[in-house]
Amino acid sequence: MNAAPDTRPAARSPGGFYGWRIVGLASLVGVLTGPGQSIGVSVFRQHLSDGLDLSDSAIATAYMVGTLLSSTFQPRIGRWIDQVGVRRASTVFGITFALALAHMSMVHGVVWLAAGFFGIRLLGQGALSLTSSVAVMHWFDRRRGFALGLKMTLTMGGMSVVPILLAVAVEAWGWRTAWLAASAVIALTVVPVSWFGYVNRPADLGQVPDGGAPVHVERRGSARPSATRATALRSTAFWALAAVTATNSLLGTGLLFHQTNLLGEIGYSNSQAAAMFLPQAVGAVIGGLTFGWLADRAVRPILPMVVMLFLASTMLLGGTSTAFPAVLLYSVVLGLTMGSGAAVQSSLLPALFGVGHIGSIAGTLGLVGVLASALGALTFSLGSIAFGDYRSASLWFTVLPLAVALFAYLSRRHFAVETTGGGNRRTTG
Repeated sequence: MNAAPDTRPAARSPGGFYGWRIVGLASLVGVLTGPGQSIGVSVFRQHLSDGLDLSDSAIATAYMVGTLLSSTFQPRIGRWIDQVGVRRASTVFGITFALALAHMSMVHGVVWLAAGFFGIRLLGQGALSLTSSVAVMHWFDRRRGFALGLKMTLTMGGMSVVPILLAVAVEAWGWRTAWLAASAVIALTVVPVSWFGYVNRPADLGQVPDGGAPVHVERRGSARPSATRATALRSTAFWALAAVTATNSLLGTGLLFHQTNLLGEIGYSNSQAAAMFLPQAVGAVIGGLTFGWLADRAVRPILPMVVMLFLASTMLLGGTSTAFPAVLLYSVVLGLTMGSGAAVQSSLLPALFGVGHIGSIAGTLGLVGVLASALGALTFSLGSIAFGDYRSASLWFTVLPLAVALFAYLSRRHFAVETTGGGNRRTTG
């Protein structure tokens, strides 16, 4: 079901193409999901352990349970976004995300903590991240890969500052007040940006995807069929992309969540480990822009495999780096992996299946990604026990992305075709 058109186009009709403004607004919203992402939660990990008298494994388990439960709602969230549009959906999610962050300031005990993680993961990592991506998907066609890559780049670059700001807030006011401060920021930014800034589709402003073409071109182009969620789930391309997404989420989340543990094993303090988020932002900028641009071109079929090779390199560096240049390289490659993975995931979905049901399809892929990320923190905790430390776990986990890279390579021809609503396929790119 398509979203109802925006009812206020005349009041907001811009002089130029509005799609690039959507990219900027969606990037800002993406950055502000930071307190609900692993990169933000990692700042509170030690404070939660000390303040609630919980072990690392207990916190990782609560994080896993909260994230797993939140992941089951992703397909429904995607369908609702398709029905009501990103403007209304993002506004509702912004309000509830602010409330969920405020709730985190009151947690006591592991059960309450798991409930808090459920709220911020459902609304931050899940719902708001999904709406920000879908917002951009509807405004571009030929340049969708670049637009999404730019959005992911700006998001991940800006998000690298989030743990630093949260750490400053924790040091200044304590961890409970820091959660309240994050809640206030969301209420004062995401909610007005969503309601007053987002426009559901180009047609609501008399424009077309990519801009610059008359309205009648959109009507002709919109006849191109889009795959339904059921059709997408029957395709090899979806599941190959899901394998790449799941592996990136599993291991990337584990590395980010335990960054202070991993780097602490070679003598880095918590603040020094947090500073390594900045070179990760540089890598994310390079990966997001480059792979977003490449997703619009003929090399698209091999990009999922390349992402997995980057991830394998990250795991290898995480387990072997000791000198500062090597640690710096590890941080940059980790950012490159996360940025390229996000760009490829968001760009390939609409390229393969169209945008008619993109919310529900992206929500289902989001379910896969969130399920995997839910296991990331605990996987590394258990891996550190099984293999002796976090660096050894990282080294052994290199095997997984190499295996998925082989699967992605064998599936590459499926990334070069578009699946239509009737199940037919045509070569693209």
